[in-house]
Amino acid sequence: MWPFLVFGGIFSTAATFGRPGKPSPMPWVAVFLLTVIFVGLRHHVGMDWNNYLRMIYAVDISRDWSQAISVSEPFYALLLVFGNWTGGGMYMVNLVSTFVAMIGVFAFARRTREPWLALTAAMPLYIVVVAMSANRQALAAGLIMLLIAHWERLKLPVRMLCIIGIAGFHASALIFLAFVAIDLRLPRMVKLVGIAIFSLVAIYIIQQSGYGDYYSRSYGVGQSAATQSSGAIYHVAMNAIPASLYFLFPRYRQVLFPTPLLRNLAFAAMITFPLVFFASAAAGRISLYWFPVSMWVWAALPSVVVPRFRRLSRLAISGLMLAVMVVWLTMANSSSAHLPYRNALFVDPWDLEIGVLP
Repeated sequence: MWPFLVFGGIFSTAATFGRPGKPSPMPWVAVFLLTVIFVGLRHHVGMDWNNYLRMIYAVDISRDWSQAISVSEPFYALLLVFGNWTGGGMYMVNLVSTFVAMIGVFAFARRTREPWLALTAAMPLYIVVVAMSANRQALAAGLIMLLIAHWERLKLPVRMLCIIGIAGFHASALIFLAFVAIDLRLPRMVKLVGIAIFSLVAIYIIQQSGYGDYYSRSYGVGQSAATQSSGAIYHVAMNAIPASLYFLFPRYRQVLFPTPLLRNLAFAAMITFPLVFFASAAAGRISLYWFPVSMWVWAALPSVVVPRFRRLSRLAISGLMLAVMVVWLTMANSSSAHLPYRNALFVDPWDLEIGVLP
């Protein structure tokens, strides 16, 4: 476990002792590159490792382009084709996916009050757990964070096109179309109609893409072996708890939830919590898109504390996030897929899983 402790310790140390404002370029870029290498070049780490090997194998044996891009969502399928073409296999796919996803995470973190603390809030669940397993959705969620970082500058059509494009990596990203409607300054009834229209468009695209049945089986309502996830309640709570501060600390809403989008994300995070008891897998997956509110709130909390206790609050938050990572790695029923950690840079070439599966 020590590689994870060192990795998480870097984030926690930077959040505790780093400058609260904009970070210096050199350490910021250094941590970015370290994250890309640590996550992107992982070797046989993550619950979905074998599933992605099967995907790239399916691409390798495809008869034509149409069959190749039908293996997954179209943009991710093209990424699989690229990984196969370069000879890097899933290592190349993971590296590119992680690079793009972390651009989004780091871009959004820089928008927060304390970027190092925001990164630390994303470290245990999003970076360590999700980005090292659910490759496609981690990529989509990272791109959503990049979109949110520039949300106020973009007009409605651009936001819509970006979300539809991101759904080319994981169709579940279409859920963010609802926030395009909610964020409009229109009468409530018009907003409701807009949300309904966007929801129908999202459902239509998912069904037309052929992934409607897949997502229904994987994340459908009703607890079953396919839809139940015992750890989902903790994943959802990681966003729901900071989101609940909207009601617990109303006098600090302008600091903790300064934009309409962040407030709406907070509501979504809280509404998602009851969903755990009906379709835990769906709740856990959807909650990944609410991570910006968690990153923002934890990064803003020291600002509402008495100045002499701010360093202590950073230490407490950083310690909490490091503890969450350790508890998950030691107690989660899927943590064994993360241990031991191995990196492709330190694996003998003949042990790399670049070849096709039988």
